[in-house]
Amino acid sequence: MISRRTFTSSAAASVGALAGAGAAESQTLTSLSPPVSQVQSEFLYYDDPVAEFRADFRMGRDLVEDQGSTITWYHWMVFLIPGDRRPEPLMRYEGIEYSYFRHLGNSNYRIHAHNVSFARDLKTNKFTDTVVNPITGETCEVPVSLLLHDPGTIGGPIGFRNMTGGGRVQEVYRQFRREDNLIKCDSVRSAPPDWPATHIENSCKWVPIDEFANETITSLPVHFCGHYAFEYYAWLNMPKEPGAPGSDGHLTGFWDGKKLNSPQEIPREMLDRMEREYPELLEPRWSEFDTPIPFEI
Repeated sequence: MISRRTFTSSAAASVGALAGAGAAESQTLTSLSPPVSQVQSEFLYYDDPVAEFRADFRMGRDLVEDQGSTITWYHWMVFLIPGDRRPEPLMRYEGIEYSYFRHLGNSNYRIHAHNVSFARDLKTNKFTDTVVNPITGETCEVPVSLLLHDPGTIGGPIGFRNMTGGGRVQEVYRQFRREDNLIKCDSVRSAPPDWPATHIENSCKWVPIDEFANETITSLPVHFCGHYAFEYYAWLNMPKEPGAPGSDGHLTGFWDGKKLNSPQEIPREMLDRMEREYPELLEPRWSEFDTPIPFEI
């Protein structure tokens, strides 16, 4: 909501910006302020897979001795890739992922998580429960996206093992690099065994180098972005007949966000909705750990 005070302040700032622009017209403008500083960029490597995993885990989660949890908040844009015409922006989601984990020893962690994502209209940015399919023209009902059945994984220095994967190790592409005063980590993960083969995820997370170097910080305050490729949502009612418009396509999503310290840091509008509709998902679901691990660690 814009109050008279905030409107007046905004108007004053706008007037000041216009005055500044007018003054700038009388000066010689340059595209940057010297001196030029060349970007420092280098790949970082670990000889020890345990050290590499622990560095990644404190960025993505929390390098706890016993058990812990992290919550991340994100926006992500979904695009429809029909295969026979240009991609179309479809919708925006705002959501959280709540991750909870237990240390099993030897830097192996059992990890579970759940996600809640609310759709937003691309034009108004308001929460919405309908989206127009740009291929078929149909107005589709959009459910709240709830990911509550992730079987969980065992993460450790040798890779990730999905709880439903029979103990098979899933290799993870992971590359640390320095970019000026930031440490970044690029990673790629494929889907659990029972998910569609078209699903893949890549991401980049980053943190200031001085915080990364401070090993007393077990959970680093990262920002992140990433990309998904995945199947059409069933609710889009995409044509299935071979050769029909969009029948051989898929969806893709770009997301970005940050790690939070607690659920109370979730932006007010989304937190209000979570507290009304899904208050039980504002805390870890430790009951997930009641299921025995079906393979040897």
